[in-house]
Formats: sequence, structure tokens, C-alpha cells
Amino acid sequence: MSSEARIFLPWRPAHLPTAQRLAAWGQRAGWRVRLELVQHLPEVSGLALALGDFPERERWLDGGPHRHALDPLDWPAMAQWGQRHWPLTDMPKSFFGDAPGVLPGEDWRRDEGLALDLAPPEWALLQLGLRHGVTLATAESCTAGSVAARVAALPGSSAVLRAGLVTYANAAKESLLGVAATTLARHGAISEAVVLEMLAGALEHGDMALAISGIAGPGGAVPGKPVGTVCIAWGRRGGPGRAAVHHFSGDRWAVQYAAGSVALGRLIAMLME
Repeated sequence: MSSEARIFLPWRPAHLPTAQRLAAWGQRAGWRVRLELVQHLPEVSGLALALGDFPERERWLDGGPHRHALDPLDWPAMAQWGQRHWPLTDMPKSFFGDAPGVLPGEDWRRDEGLALDLAPPEWALLQLGLRHGVTLATAESCTAGSVAARVAALPGSSAVLRAGLVTYANAAKESLLGVAATTLARHGAISEAVVLEMLAGALEHGDMALAISGIAGPGGAVPGKPVGTVCIAWGRRGGPGRAAVHHFSGDRWAVQYAAGSVALGRLIAMLME
């Protein structure tokens, strides 16, 4: 069989990162993988995967054993498919940080990182939350609820996700999360001090929480805090909160996605400690 493959997905942008992740897996295994957003599944002769629902999927699958279909929310099935068709003898680890990688905020490395078997961080965190019996709350500013949405898109998320608070304005940070006006005035909304207070407010709603505040761009930069500056805090109820400042590159979506992945990665590492 040719070492070329095509992944088809419907016009649903939320599934694109999953398709990119799967394509990167194939590329790491030495395949040339092309992603295509289509309304209808085309005729193909080589290895092809339909990622999501298409009206003609069953008829299309009858076209041969080289055609496959998967649910983009069923990561275990995708991982099994990936290992069957694109086997890797050494599964890389997921490293979450500022540098761009396979997706914004995430790189795959062999010498450091989290052993997630290439799973998305939201899926890995959900499984850990279920295993440990802990709930999650998020407090988001520049990501505007997208991190909570990534978790909520997964089946079974209601057992873990308890609250997603979008506190875009400073007044909302004060009224909904209890951030002190003096902290905002002294340090600014994009600061470790503020996200730690956001975290404390979020932990009133969940056993573990994350907080994010930053400048996603394209405007909004201030002296000392360029576009892409994001402060992230994470922690568990009753334990010490932790915070870090990151500098992400790319457009608005890339900064928001990277911030979410890094925040989820920090919680995963915390639960694995």
C-alpha cells in the first residue's frame, strides 16, 4: 500500500485539532497525510479516514477495506487505529510549553513530558479526573471559556466538569471570583498575582481548577507585556496554587489554544505527581 493517506472531516472547526493530532501521528510514522474539510466523502483508492459523521458514510465504507471511519470524540478508538495503521515503536511524550510543536502549546518529545500516548490533554485530564474522583472548575479571561468547552465536548465530562467561569472584564474578576481591586490595580490583569486570586475563586466550585488571563491579540499589548503573554494558575482545593507566565506565538486562536493546552497539561502533571 502507498504510504499516503487522507483524513476527511466535516465543516466543524472544533474537530480540526483532533485531525491535526492524528495526522501528525501518521507523519511521525513516515506517512504523507493530507487533511481535507469536505461536505461529501470523495472516491479514494488509498488509505482514507472519515473523522466524524457524513450522510453517505456507510455507502462510502463499502468501497473497500482501505476506508475507515471514526468518532473524533472517541480517542481510545483513534489511538488503536493509529497503532494499527501507523505503528510507532517508541511513543513520544507530550510536552506543554511556549514553543510551538505538533499543536500550539504542545510538542512531542522522547526525553521529557507526559506519557499520554498522544492523547489530547483534555481527554487525558478527564480520564484522570474520573480515576481520582475529582471535579474541575475553570476561570478564563482571554480564552473566554474555550478550555471548559474542550472538556465539555467529551463524553462523560459531566462527571468531572463543574463550572466554567468567563471573567473577561476586571469587574467580572472581582464580582465572580473575588479578585481584589487592589491586586488588579497593583499588578494588572495579566499577572501571576491576579490569576492566583482567580484560581482561589474557581476552587470554590471544583476540587481542582485552572485560571488564565492574557493578551491573545492582535492588539492589547502593553509595555512589558507583548501580545501572546499569558498567565496561568492551577491547583487543588486545600493545596498551594501555582502560577507561571508564558509567551505564546501565532494568531489569536493559536495563543488561546496554546494557553488552554498548557493549563490542562499543568493539571495533568499535578494529578500524576
